[in-house]
Amino acid sequence: MVFTVVAVIDLTAVNFFTYSGIELPTSVNVAMFVTFSAIFAISSNLLLNSVRRLISKSNGLPSKLKYFQAFIFGIQILMVAITLVIILQMLILNKYSLVLLQGSTYLTHFSALLFLIYLVSIFVGWLKSRRNYIIVLYTISFSIISFNIFISMIYLEYQYTFTKSPLRKPYPITSYVIRQEITPWSESLATTFDISTLSSFFIIWIATVMLLSQYRYKLGRAKYFGLLFIPLIYYLFPFQGYFGNIFSSLAINSPVAFGIIYVLTFSATKQVGALLFSLAFWTASSLVAKDRVSKSLLISAIGMAILFGSIDIATLQYRLYPPYGLVTEAFMPIGSYLLFIGIFTSATGVARDTKLRKEFYKSAKSQLGLLKTIGITQMENELLKEYKPLLDRSKTMEKYEDQQPEQEEVKKIIHDVLIELQSRENQLSKDNLR
Repeated sequence: MVFTVVAVIDLTAVNFFTYSGIELPTSVNVAMFVTFSAIFAISSNLLLNSVRRLISKSNGLPSKLKYFQAFIFGIQILMVAITLVIILQMLILNKYSLVLLQGSTYLTHFSALLFLIYLVSIFVGWLKSRRNYIIVLYTISFSIISFNIFISMIYLEYQYTFTKSPLRKPYPITSYVIRQEITPWSESLATTFDISTLSSFFIIWIATVMLLSQYRYKLGRAKYFGLLFIPLIYYLFPFQGYFGNIFSSLAINSPVAFGIIYVLTFSATKQVGALLFSLAFWTASSLVAKDRVSKSLLISAIGMAILFGSIDIATLQYRLYPPYGLVTEAFMPIGSYLLFIGIFTSATGVARDTKLRKEFYKSAKSQLGLLKTIGITQMENELLKEYKPLLDRSKTMEKYEDQQPEQEEVKKIIHDVLIELQSRENQLSKDNLR
């Protein structure tokens, strides 16, 4: 919620000032930027420390997670340093260097891409072992988000090339917006960004609907569909320009009033959608008794909300003084890291906890469907990894020279054993109920 509030104000202030004609003193704008930067530094540190404690208490996790952990801490330190230097330049020199803004764009986008690409590779690995429509949807959506981040980086860098001076000085925000350069290439990039954003949103919205399907009985169909469809309609409204611009007459007759109302009404579409997507993991965390897995799911929910709410090019493209949009962009690597770590550690936790898997087999709650699937698949993959060294060693022994099972055969055997165990556990639970 703290991130959502900061992101909405950080990304909306520019449009509000532009449409309303209100221009705050430079000192007030700088004070707002300093406040947002302090919130970023404190909240990101708290989140990363929580993840560090969770990883340290979890046994058997891959050693590469420590490298990811060191990497994200380094990214956070660099981003805090960049924002601090910008603040000092504004306070002392009354200007800041655009190179710092460009550096932050590369830093945040490349690091977020790293975590997302690794997360997509994990989902692809799970898909190879077990076909599941929700895993397919998340794989496609995260892949599109990765592409979206890449397009965002190209677009912002292209817009930065139009800046003649390497320094940004305090001018009215409206003047920065009016002087914004628009070319066919920038328009095509912006359209591609919008299409990919809409595609990823819709795909992950479908996955969320499936994971929260049980609530149509608890809440009733009206409340359930209202909860899910209102954010979707709310999110689609800013894209109405692609479908005929139904508000064109209002914009012409009352441009100022319409602009203010429109900005205030539709200023949080991405953040509201991000909160909706996080509900699937958040509600699942409350259903899991195992503390570490529950915390992992909660971390996934926070990462989902932050990642989807931080990918935005509308504000940073203006290269303002102070750099509105920079703090929201700074959250992007943390969101992707939390999402990656949360999903991976929750799957690993389920894979190594027999009691927890038995609880999942007995439960029909839809939110646990994804967790059960990736947990079982992760267990299969870990068993295969444990088997491979044994197979390599056995090849050197003469008594096993006749015929060795291939990895695919072993994988099928393990899968069949797991299915048999699951059916037995289901039968036992039915007998107990009788």
